[in-house]
Amino acid sequence: MTKSQDDEYMKQLEEQRRAFEAQFGSLESMGFEDKVKEKADESSESEESEEIECKNNDSTVNSESEDEESEVEECIIPKYKENSNASTSKSGPRVIKFNEPMDTYTEVDKKEQKRIRSGKTLRQLAEADERRQIIEDKKTKGAKNVDDNDEENLENDIELQRFLKESHLLSAFNQPGSDSNETSGVDLTLKSLKDDNVVYQDDQMLGKSRMRTLEMRLGQLSQTNGHSKKLGKLEKVPMNIRRGMIDKHVKRIKQYEQDAVDGGIILSKVKKGQFRKIESTYKKDIERRIGQSIKTQDKERQTKRQRGLKIQAVGRSTRNGLIISKEDISRIGGTVGNKRKWNSKSSSNNNNKRRR
Repeated sequence: MTKSQDDEYMKQLEEQRRAFEAQFGSLESMGFEDKVKEKADESSESEESEEIECKNNDSTVNSESEDEESEVEECIIPKYKENSNASTSKSGPRVIKFNEPMDTYTEVDKKEQKRIRSGKTLRQLAEADERRQIIEDKKTKGAKNVDDNDEENLENDIELQRFLKESHLLSAFNQPGSDSNETSGVDLTLKSLKDDNVVYQDDQMLGKSRMRTLEMRLGQLSQTNGHSKKLGKLEKVPMNIRRGMIDKHVKRIKQYEQDAVDGGIILSKVKKGQFRKIESTYKKDIERRIGQSIKTQDKERQTKRQRGLKIQAVGRSTRNGLIISKEDISRIGGTVGNKRKWNSKSSSNNNNKRRR
C-alpha cells in the first residue's frame, strides 16, 4: 500500500471512530483503553522531539541553546505528566461509591412489579399516572358534592318532618278566640312561612308553643333511647276527676268528628282505643292527665281469647246450627274423588283375582 492509500484508510478509520463516539460515547467513558489515541500521541511526541533536536543542532550560542532546552523541557514535562495521569486513570479499575451501605433487602411492591412487566416507557407510565390522578380527583370532588347534597337534603327532611309534627301546635295556639291575649310568637312563624326568603325557625316561637315543642322533642328522644315507661306515667289526679275529664274529652272528640262528617271533611284514621288529637288536647295538655287511651280497654283488647282444647272437631258451629262441609265428609267417610275408598279397594282386589 502506498502512502496516499494509508492516509485515506486512516481518515476513514478516524471518521468511523468519530461516528461511533457521537452515538455511543468514547471508549474511555466506558472504561476501555483507546490504543489509537496512544499511538497518535506517541507519533506526535516523536515528531516534536525530532524538531527540537534539529533546532538544538542549528543553534550556535550556548545561552540560546540553554534557553531553548528550558523551553522544550517546559513544553514536554506537562505533556508527559498528563499522559502518565491518563495512563494511570485508564489502566485503573472503575470504582463505584454509594453514599450509604444497604445491608437490608427491600422487596419491590406489586404495583412496581406490574409497571416493570408492562413494558412501557417512563414517559408512558408518567402519563398514565397523571390520568389516573385526574380521574381520582374528579371522583373525590363528585363524591364530596354528592355527600354535601345528601347532608343538605337530610337536614331539610328533618326540618320538614319536625314542622309537620309541630304544625298542630302552631295552629292550636294561633286561634283568634284564644283565652290569653299574650302573643306566643306563632303568628309570626305562620306569616314567615308564606314568604319564600324566610325559613321556619325555632327562635321565633315563644311561650307555651315553644315549651310544648321542646317537651315533644325530648319525649321523642327518650322513646328512641328506650325510656318509654317513664313517659307513660300520668300526673296524680283523683279517680273521679280523671273519669270526668275522660268523658268530657271523648264528647269533644265525637263532636269534632261529627262536624267533620257534616262538613265533608275526611279525617285520618286513629289506632284502636286511642284518643283523637284535637285542639283541646294541645291547648289544655290533657294527655298528661288522662293519657292517650283508656288502659282498661287496652288490657281487654290485648288479652287473647280462650279457644278451648285443641281437639279434632268436625264442621263449624253457628247460630243456625252445625255446618259440615264436603271436605269434612270426605275426610271422615274416606272417599277418593266420587268413589268411596272401600269400594275402590274391593274393585281393585276383584280385578287382581280375575287376572290370576
